[in-house]
Amino acid sequence: MTRWNGTRKLVVAAIVATLSVGAAVAVVTQERSTTIKKITDSSDDSPGLAWAVDAADMGLEGATFASPRTGSMYAWGLGSIVIGRTALTLAVVSSESGNNEAVMVGIDTTDGTVLWKTPAPDLAACADEPLDGRLVCHQPIWGETPGYVTFDPATGESRNYPTDLDLFAVTVANDRVYTTSGNLEDDDVLLHRGTLENPSADWTAPLHAWAGWEDDYATALEVNGEIGTFDVGGDFSTFDASTGRQLWKTDSLEDCLGAVGRTMGDLAIASLQDCEGTGSESQGSVAFRLDGTVLARSDSSIVQQPSIDEPTDTSIPIVLGDAAFDRTTGEQLWRDDALSYDSPGDELNEPRTYATLRYIIGHVGLLQSSSGTTALDLRDGEHLWQADLNGNVLGHDGDLLLTSSGTDLSAVDITTGETEWTASTSMMFPDDESMSFETLVDAADGGYLVQSGTKLAMLQPFP
Repeated sequence: MTRWNGTRKLVVAAIVATLSVGAAVAVVTQERSTTIKKITDSSDDSPGLAWAVDAADMGLEGATFASPRTGSMYAWGLGSIVIGRTALTLAVVSSESGNNEAVMVGIDTTDGTVLWKTPAPDLAACADEPLDGRLVCHQPIWGETPGYVTFDPATGESRNYPTDLDLFAVTVANDRVYTTSGNLEDDDVLLHRGTLENPSADWTAPLHAWAGWEDDYATALEVNGEIGTFDVGGDFSTFDASTGRQLWKTDSLEDCLGAVGRTMGDLAIASLQDCEGTGSESQGSVAFRLDGTVLARSDSSIVQQPSIDEPTDTSIPIVLGDAAFDRTTGEQLWRDDALSYDSPGDELNEPRTYATLRYIIGHVGLLQSSSGTTALDLRDGEHLWQADLNGNVLGHDGDLLLTSSGTDLSAVDITTGETEWTASTSMMFPDDESMSFETLVDAADGGYLVQSGTKLAMLQPFP
């Protein structure tokens, strides 16, 4: 999610676009069995373990898996990007000064074959959508070869596209590469749209973006069709994806707002801050339309920040504070005290009220508190089910939630709360009994591609 502003004279340096083939690819040929193995003590309907790949086998001592989206230089995210039938993930060796050892790995999702390994040092981030079938990443100005870097998912071949621009965010949309350059700390930022050879081939425009370098700017730039966004450091900016013209912006200090996130319907959610007082408690939350006008507002001090926000469409209400509002008109439709939880506190923590809406999937909102999980029908506020589920939701396949609690995996029906199957990672990997999966990379046809810091595995139903 992402946002901007600014009017200033542009000085665009000429770019000498040089194409070079990157580091050598280690092509790996591993014959693997696709036999699906029954997981000991799993339920009857549980999928089996089709294959698993270990980060320890990637040729780097002490390596763990990391998401290409957040790069290899400071690898704080976990995940893979699937292009075709290849899962691309990073194996990195972490250090306080950045990861100086890293390889991009291509894994065949049909059988777990490790297809290739390619050196991938100094990557700041990668786009989550491919360009011409290739993964697009970038190295910062202090990297070994600053500029774009691409990886071919079939062969692992990497190519470097050097630039003099100080790039710090990248995304792919509309068959173009969008990127930002400049100095975030001084609000001296430019937005570019172009090609791999020339980042500014289409245009360059000023962008409002102010933040510290410790903020999450790697994933802040997004483009969805005709609209682009950049959210970082508590600020919002929205721009025309075809021209770069800024449409709307906020400043967290001047407007007393804190960016919360973007949501379906071209809406931006912000928390209201008390800039005159000394308290840190939110004064409410507000939903802004594309042009910065207010759609709806809640005076509740709780701010909902669901980690999965995937409503079916704009007919599903938006939740602000303890109430739901029509996503188009802003009319309040219903409210529910269950959208907040009062924690009594203890000897270490003060009493506090927490927001409970953790996940929005289709028309269902999942609330979590110490008493378990409650599912709401967001269309009318009806309580659908309540269950003693306190684990993490790794993801979903549209019908089932995949949840993890310690080493226990469960698939739960989103609309009924019934558990469809259970399995334990300690039974999948007896030599690593404490390992638990942390994210669902992909799900289709009853299969689940799951990942932890040490393993990438495919769970598949039996024939």
